[in-house]
Parts: sequence; structure tokens; C-alpha cells
Amino acid sequence: MLGTNYAMMLNSRDDITQIIQNIGRQKDIQSIRIYNKEGQIKFSNHADDVDRTTNIKDEACYICHRTEPPIAQLSLAERTRIYTSPEGYPLLGIISPIVNEPGCAADCHIHPEDKIILGALDVVVSLVDTEQKIILFEKWMIIFGVFLFIITSTIIFTYVFHFVHQPIQKLIEGTRRIAEGAYGTKVDVRHADEIGELAETMNMMGHEIGKKQAELNRQRDEYQHLFEVVPCLITVQDKEYRLLQYNKEFQDTFDPKPNDYCYHAYKGRENKCDVCPVEKTFLDGASHYSEESGINKDGSTTHWIVRSSPLRNDDGEVVAAMEVSLDITPRKRLEEELKKSEQKYYAFFSNIPNPVFVLDMESLQILDCNESVTVVYGYTKEEVIRRSFLDFFRDDERDVYRPKLSGAHVLDQVTHISKAGRQIFVNIRISPSE
Repeated sequence: MLGTNYAMMLNSRDDITQIIQNIGRQKDIQSIRIYNKEGQIKFSNHADDVDRTTNIKDEACYICHRTEPPIAQLSLAERTRIYTSPEGYPLLGIISPIVNEPGCAADCHIHPEDKIILGALDVVVSLVDTEQKIILFEKWMIIFGVFLFIITSTIIFTYVFHFVHQPIQKLIEGTRRIAEGAYGTKVDVRHADEIGELAETMNMMGHEIGKKQAELNRQRDEYQHLFEVVPCLITVQDKEYRLLQYNKEFQDTFDPKPNDYCYHAYKGRENKCDVCPVEKTFLDGASHYSEESGINKDGSTTHWIVRSSPLRNDDGEVVAAMEVSLDITPRKRLEEELKKSEQKYYAFFSNIPNPVFVLDMESLQILDCNESVTVVYGYTKEEVIRRSFLDFFRDDERDVYRPKLSGAHVLDQVTHISKAGRQIFVNIRISPSE
């Protein structure tokens, strides 16, 4: 540029042209033009551009000539433009004003001193190589970024996999095994961080759950054993009286079918019993009592005392009922035999031809007597009951016979007085009775 300036000061047009041609041959130099103030191209590295006048409003000139008078001072950024060539590649243009210097106003030049700007130097450079370098740089930056991302991701993945993923997988596996009942499972995570503390806590939790579960299992087995061996009939029924569960005693006694109903298993019925304690339990949620009879699988009749109790869920709703039946068949048979024995006793007691009295040992009050008393003594049974047996003796003999009645077994030729006042001679046989 100094050579161009010197040639201009000497007004050596050939030197200026030669310098511009030499510079124009440099790589990436697209064009070099010198404009005068009227927009005429005075010098160019392209010969066909010389003396061609451009539109003053063209892009290169418009930078300064967008106002009147034209702008004399512009920053480098304002004098720089980037645009696309007709062939489609980018170009960078820099236009610089040619300022009137004191040497230009000498006698050898024709430029007056009041002219500030004499013209403009416009240099256009191709950005093809620069753009390719930028693209190559961007590619390398992308490759470097991808490489850096891969390296960083690999490091992070390795760290997360080793210190986070694997311990968490061990925790998940340990939790799953504990949930399946393997309470002795140990989670082997030896980290001095929160994950390690969590693993230690999980091991302690599994140990404690195992202890409690073992105790629950022991109690369950104990209750199940009691449920099975208790000497009574136990059933659990739903609201439709279907047997949900029963003990061995019930199984051996009635041999119920799967999903059998209570009334069918107990009594061979096809519908619910008229008096059902389980039904009452479902209605009011309380326990109820009854006595029932049914047929065993061998066809014999069985009698039970039945008590029903509610079984509730967590919400307090009655969802099932437990029925406990105690076999009282031996007692019932004994009662029946006792009843028969009493009937025989009363038949004998009532039909014996001799008067028979039942006395209180202390007071000798008559508690009971048979019908023969009426025939012999003339008193009805109602008149005799609650009277003293001594009333049948003569007044002067009552004190004599009182101790004998309590200690003797036989009293012969005793005088009694009937209702009509007639004397009766009787033999008395005394037998103690419980």
C-alpha cells in the first residue's frame, strides 16, 4: 500500500496499474479497484473495469453515500461487507477512503486543498478457503466435542455403573429376596456413603423381619396345631354359610365335600337351619349360643353345644364367622338314661301297694309320697306334702320316735293315726337317700 501511495503522490499511473496488477495476482484477491469521487473506476486488476462508472448507490459506494454530504469518517466494521458472488461463494469487501493529503495539493497536482476525500480503494477478497477452514475447524470441533463427550460419558457411565447402578441392583435384588421370604439375605454393598448405609439398614431390617416372621410362624403353627387337635368341632363360614375352613375333628366326624355348606355337612339339609347362631352373628356382630343335633357320616345322631363368634376385617366389618361345637352326645345319652331311670323309679314309687314317704333327714318334713298314702291314711298327696312325718304319731309318742327315725333302720309295730282318727299299726323301713 505504501508503494501505491508513493506512486499516487508522483501521479505515476503506470506504476499504480502495475502495483494493482501484482497485488491482484495474490491468492484469494478477487478484485482491487480505485474509484474517484464520481464513482468512476480509475484503476483495477481487471482491465475491462477501468473507466467504468458505477452507480453511486451500489453496495460498495452506498456505505458512504447513503447521506448528503457523504460520510467522511467510518469505522472498519462499517466499511466491511460480506456478500455472495454470482458463482455462489462468499466474498469479503473492504472499502477505504483516499484522503486528500498536503502533498496532493501541491503545484504538481490538481486537487484543491478543500477536498477531503479524493476517492476510494475497494479490495474484495474471496472467503472460499477461509470458509473451508472454518468448516474444517467446525468439523474438528464437533469431532473433539463428540470425543470429549464420549470420554466424559464413559467416565460418568463407569462411575455410575460401578458406584450407583451395581449397588442399587444389589439393593433391588436383596429387597426382592426379602419380599420372597429369604430374610437372611445379606446385601453386599461396602460403600462409605448413603448407599452403604441403606444396604446396612436393609440387612438389619431383613434380620428383624426374619425374627418377627419366625415368631409369627411359631405362633401360627401353634394355633394351627391347637385348631386341629382341640377336642371340639371348629368351622369358619362365609355369609352364604359355605365352609371356608374346618379342623380335623370336623373332617373326621362329617367328611364334608369341597365348598360344602354348613347345614348340609352338619345335618344333610338343603337349606339353612331355622335357628342359626351364625346368621345372628352376621346380623348383629355378636356371639350366640344354641344346642343342635345332626347325623354323623356313620349315620349316628350327634348333639352339640354351638357358639358362634364374628371374624372382622381391618375396617371392622364382619366378613366371616367361627362356629365352635362341643360334642355333648355322651351327656345327652346319660340324660336320656337318667330320664328313663327316673321314669322307672317313679313308676315303681307310684305303684307300690305300701305307703312310701320321702323325708328331710333333719326336719322329718315330707317331701314326696306315693298314691298308696291316700288309700292307707286317707290324706291326699297335696295334704301330706310339707307336713311333718311325726304328725302321724300319737302326741305322747312323737318325742320318743323322733331320734329313732333319724338313727334306726327298722321300726316294728308303730302306731299311726289316719285322717279319720283311726289307729294304724305299721312296720317302718328307713333307707337313707342322697
